[in-house]
Amino acid sequence: MRNVAPFVVTLVALATGLTTWGCRSDSAPCGELTGTEAEEWNPRLRGDVEAALEARRQALEAEPDNDEARRAYAEVLFKLGDIWEADDVIARLGTAATCHAGDLRLAAGTAYLLGDYERAVRLYKPLLELADNGSDLHAQALRGLTLAHYQTNDFARTRELPAPDTAEASASPLTFMQAFEGEPYAIEWTGDERIAHLPMTNDITQPGALPIVTLEINGEAVNLILDTGGDRLYLDQGIYERIGLPTLANREARYAYTGGETVEEPLGVAATVTMGDVTLLNVPVIGATWKALGQTSDGVLTTQILKQFLTTVDYDNRRITFRERSEEALADVMETFGDMPPVEVPFYMTSTHLMFARGSLNGHPGMNYFLDSGLAASMPLVIVEETVEFLELDKTEIEGTPYYWSPIESHGLDGLPSGPAQALGNVFVESDFFWRFGFMADVLISHQYLWPKGSWTMDFDEMKYYFPGEGS
Repeated sequence: MRNVAPFVVTLVALATGLTTWGCRSDSAPCGELTGTEAEEWNPRLRGDVEAALEARRQALEAEPDNDEARRAYAEVLFKLGDIWEADDVIARLGTAATCHAGDLRLAAGTAYLLGDYERAVRLYKPLLELADNGSDLHAQALRGLTLAHYQTNDFARTRELPAPDTAEASASPLTFMQAFEGEPYAIEWTGDERIAHLPMTNDITQPGALPIVTLEINGEAVNLILDTGGDRLYLDQGIYERIGLPTLANREARYAYTGGETVEEPLGVAATVTMGDVTLLNVPVIGATWKALGQTSDGVLTTQILKQFLTTVDYDNRRITFRERSEEALADVMETFGDMPPVEVPFYMTSTHLMFARGSLNGHPGMNYFLDSGLAASMPLVIVEETVEFLELDKTEIEGTPYYWSPIESHGLDGLPSGPAQALGNVFVESDFFWRFGFMADVLISHQYLWPKGSWTMDFDEMKYYFPGEGS
């Protein structure tokens, strides 16, 4: 239970979190933004937010044309993690014709989370033009535009954006993207079928075992663990240097596997990453302090690689399957489920790569699950202090470690319930992880929950996961 080292993504120290949310159109100049000093509402626990939901819903129903009532209802929906409903409610106010900063930030933010990156750009760009240089609003708009271009692999467009402040430059994806040459993640298929399989080379059923796959970086074979909690491709710094990858920027970051200690990382690019019958060209890479801290793999296969494809993590057949992102490929995936339709689980994504879906915990619905397949522990869950307090869970200290565990009666994503389990605590290195993204991050769910499901497919066009249905 102590081996949580490969739990890569608990960095979230990238300074790329999307915690607040933009805009006008050029045909409707604002003059100046209003609503830039919105009243602060800082609830502490989930119960504080849930208690406000019904009253705010009723207030909007009573006065559907009341903008303040609409904002208040959208806010509580967002904090609860019901991003889909929050997006619907704020859409009437958060358009390119409005000059209300709060409406614009929230509408741009929900668009980003739901993968509607073109709409996010349409809202963030005018906000950047209108906000005062050096203001929080300007920084939020710049970060939002940067991340939207990051998700669409449109690095070239970031050269139109102002460079980040010197104090933030090393941590910002913008610095890396502005230095990047060419198109990232260009795809070359070996065959006309446009499908590739990457076998898992280890026993994934063992407690603490994560899938390991072998691929080639610039022609050199490397063994990587699968971890959807990571952003760009992570490669041990020694191998990074041996291969001779060019470095475009450097940054400092901290992770669970570094014990919360800050490490310096080069940010570079690999000419080729070959995974069976598909090759990615011009691939962003992070040179990780990895083996020096006791890791045995060569690095981590992460979300930004998986996101380039319609990716199926097929535990039953011990392989990862990559298909092109197309309607035809999705139809092929659906055929693999036979007569039993899959369980569809909508998700949204914040920061550069953190995926969340809804589920229940101890019978309480509407909980926000961080889907991170890379927790190397015998437990399926990682829990935060606020959730322990809200659900009144017991805590048992794990001797000789900083961790504790809490007993769980039931857990699971919507449509995929599971029974009793244990949740690991005191793992996140960020003290504010619960509220870091503006909505509640209640619990992390990982490999020990996922692999018994047989498989899961990540669809970044529809922003859905597909799991085999019961009886499949």
